[in-house]
Amino acid sequence: MEIERSIILSDDEIKEKFLNFIFNFIVPDEEGKNIYKYREELLDISADEAKRSLVVDYTDLAIYDADLAEILLRDPLKTLKLFDEAFRKALKIVNEELSDDILRRYRVRIRNIGRPISIREIHRAENLGRIISFRGVVVKVTKIKPILKRALFKCLVCGFVFPLEFEDEFQKPAACLNPSCDNTSRFELLKEGAEYEEYQELIIQELPEELPPGQLPQGVSVIVRGDLAGIVRPGDRVTVYGIVKTFPERGLKVGKKPLFEIQIEALYIDSETTTREELELSEEELELIEKLRQDPKLEEKIINSIAPSIYGYDIIKKAIATLLFGGVPKTLPDGTKIRGTINILLIGDPGTGKSQLLKYIAQIAPRAIYTSGKGSSAAGLTAAVVKTEDGWALEAGVLVLADKGIACIDEFDKMSRDDRRALHEAMEQQSISIAKAGIVATLNARTSILAAANPKFGRYLPDRDLADNIDLPPTILSRFDLIFILVDRPDREEDYRKASHILGLHTQDIKPEPPLPPQFLRKYILYAREHVFPKLTKEAAKKLLDFYLKMRTSSKEEEEEALGLSPISITARQLEALVRIAEAHARMLLKNTVDESDAEFAIELMRYSLSQVGRDPLSGHIDVGILSTGVSTTKRAKYLMVLDIIKKMESEYPDGVPIKRIVEEAKELNIPEAFVMDVINKEKARGNIYEPRPGKYKVVSY
Repeated sequence: MEIERSIILSDDEIKEKFLNFIFNFIVPDEEGKNIYKYREELLDISADEAKRSLVVDYTDLAIYDADLAEILLRDPLKTLKLFDEAFRKALKIVNEELSDDILRRYRVRIRNIGRPISIREIHRAENLGRIISFRGVVVKVTKIKPILKRALFKCLVCGFVFPLEFEDEFQKPAACLNPSCDNTSRFELLKEGAEYEEYQELIIQELPEELPPGQLPQGVSVIVRGDLAGIVRPGDRVTVYGIVKTFPERGLKVGKKPLFEIQIEALYIDSETTTREELELSEEELELIEKLRQDPKLEEKIINSIAPSIYGYDIIKKAIATLLFGGVPKTLPDGTKIRGTINILLIGDPGTGKSQLLKYIAQIAPRAIYTSGKGSSAAGLTAAVVKTEDGWALEAGVLVLADKGIACIDEFDKMSRDDRRALHEAMEQQSISIAKAGIVATLNARTSILAAANPKFGRYLPDRDLADNIDLPPTILSRFDLIFILVDRPDREEDYRKASHILGLHTQDIKPEPPLPPQFLRKYILYAREHVFPKLTKEAAKKLLDFYLKMRTSSKEEEEEALGLSPISITARQLEALVRIAEAHARMLLKNTVDESDAEFAIELMRYSLSQVGRDPLSGHIDVGILSTGVSTTKRAKYLMVLDIIKKMESEYPDGVPIKRIVEEAKELNIPEAFVMDVINKEKARGNIYEPRPGKYKVVSY
């Protein structure tokens, strides 16, 4: 029977061993030469006042001294204090000018240590007092506050002054440290000599993609001190190395349950730049990715792997594929940032599969959150400032938590007006600005939005423009790169194919197996995002330029001579969207350049989208004004005609133009009565028209 070896070292031996580790641990550099890793870091720290901690890789410690590494795991709190003392001694050796009060600010941090567990496992009793590591997303951050860690007390009996150090709770001296004094209660806390340290609390929550179905996300409180405070923001994805501590849920009383809360004392926090899927790519998967790069049917395979159980919608699935891969974000020399994320809005009749599409994308995207506009508030979508016991804290919403991912928002039209306004900055500037309760912050929201909405009247009416069909303001509509309409029209052949597909799924005659399995597709998307950054070629740029100029020229030729108004068929905003879509298509195919075929792909999607939502039902021309202002050029011209009719007839009718005469004059210009009444009601509400007598109207003159 093997007897477990118990290592016993005195405090001085532990400090001496760690001191030797700092000065003597050797690693080879890139050229193969041996360097003293931590000795050089020690010199950098002593020369740079901003650096206050020595970050030690646990694997280095285990290689150098296995006994020391085992003792650290066995009793982390005590051992880390001894490590801190040894580190401060080492600093004193290399820089004798450092005083004791300055040295006390320095500490040792350990990374790559502890058993990786999920946040749900942290609360198990066997983890108490141990070092663990876990991954999560920062959802709440409190303000940084100074916490008293060492103070001077004066004995009011003998006058003796002595220091006292604190852990988490303030304490008074139990007795005077003067051997000749027996005072145990009368002490004064001196203002001078107090030493403080930065203190901050975080709430780390489970990653959305790792959340079990039907479960509420769980979180854990993390305490950060010193130079760890202020390094993370809500929405950041982190790996935390820390010690599991407990504190009473409420005061311990006889007859009450002695319940405790869990807190993590952070040793080190590592912000993630990649996700776990990329780290888990096997050699076989990497070989398959390289093989797919040469596959002429790669685009077809990717598109057919998106929601294969949903019949049709090929053009929409192409657009969603570009959203999954995204364009290339850019920062110009003057500091201007151009987003690479693509936003798509689906407007459709009930039962057209919008929600199913959104839920499928939320499952296959490497980083995605599904939510409903009906159950979301502005704070829930962006960020909130919440009251805590220690003050105010910043709490992340959906768009911040989905940073560098996708936010799938269903029932987009059911959101309140104020809640939708909160999305303006996030959709264009890729950030969330907060200025509340003394907290002024800007959070990253580099998030693609895939939204779904229902028509205002239950069904989409083709004879009316987009603004009349959906209850969304132009300020939101214009921020979507692509908008698609899913209309449920009776068509015998199409209905037969769709019904056969649905029934085939139920009878299992049709088994929609995607060419690329969802798990692999998720890894493929992540690989493309992290490693492929295609650049726009001159040929592709010319292709996009020609399309842009052609659309602009055609709109000029369609100018309405009556009022000199020209319907704009495309703007610079759509041109930037074309570039993003072309880059996403090239990235999807793992290409390093955006060529003419990628530009043609982008033009096809944009042309299809504009033909659906940008076409003026009155003139039949494409008019982007419908998206940017909510009113087509034709409708705006007729709108102005009605106002001009009232102005011209005011001299004939000084006490107000009768509604009957306004309608008669409008009919001669082919303007229907319903449109006239709509104009009058809107302008009355705006205060531009008034009614001096019932049924008679005049224009307000300024």
